Amino acid sequence: MRQKTQLTDVHWKALELLEAGTLSLADIATECGWSKDFFYDLKSGNIAKCGYIADVFNKEWKQIEVKRDSTIKKLVKENTESAQLLIKQVLAELKLKKKLDSEEKKLVSMYTNALAKCTPSVSIGSLSYSYTKGLNPEDLIREFKRLETIASQSFDRRGVPEASEGGAGTLSGVDESGN
Repeated sequence: MRQKTQLTDVHWKALELLEAGTLSLADIATECGWSKDFFYDLKSGNIAKCGYIADVFNKEWKQIEVKRDSTIKKLVKENTESAQLLIKQVLAELKLKKKLDSEEKKLVSMYTNALAKCTPSVSIGSLSYSYTKGLNPEDLIREFKRLETIASQSFDRRGVPEASEGGAGTLSGVDESGN
C-alpha cells in the first residue's frame, strides 16, 4: 500500500486503521493525535482546511474503499452461492422423505422465506416488478394489492386527478385488506 508520497507515518497509520475497519473515525482520530473534525476534513479531501495533503490522503482512502468494496462483493457472491448449494442439498434430502416432522417443516419454511427475501420477484398479470431489498413476502403481497387497487380504479380512465394549484393530487384510499 505504501507508495512514495507526501504522507507521513501518522497518515499511513490512519489509512491502515481505516482499512482494518475495527475503530470508529473518532477513535482513529484520537489514536493519531488529531481532532475529530480535522480527521473528517482530511478524509474527505478538504484542502481548504487541511492543506494539499488532504487531497493525497483522500485519493489513498478512495483506493482502499475500492479494494474493500471489491472484496465484499466477491464474498457476498461466494457466500450466496455456497448458501444456495447448501439449501439445495438439504431440500433434496428432505424431498426423499415420505413425511416431514415439524422441525423439518420449519426448516423448509425458513429456507423458503430466506429465498424470498434474497431474490424477491412478483408478477401481476403481464406486468412484472422486482424488489431487491426491504420487503418480506407479506409486505410484497400487501404492496401489490395496494398497487393493483390503484391500477384498477378507473379515475374515469383519465388517470390520477389533477393537483389543485399549490396542492397535491389525491388518490382514493386503500383499506387494510388491499381492496
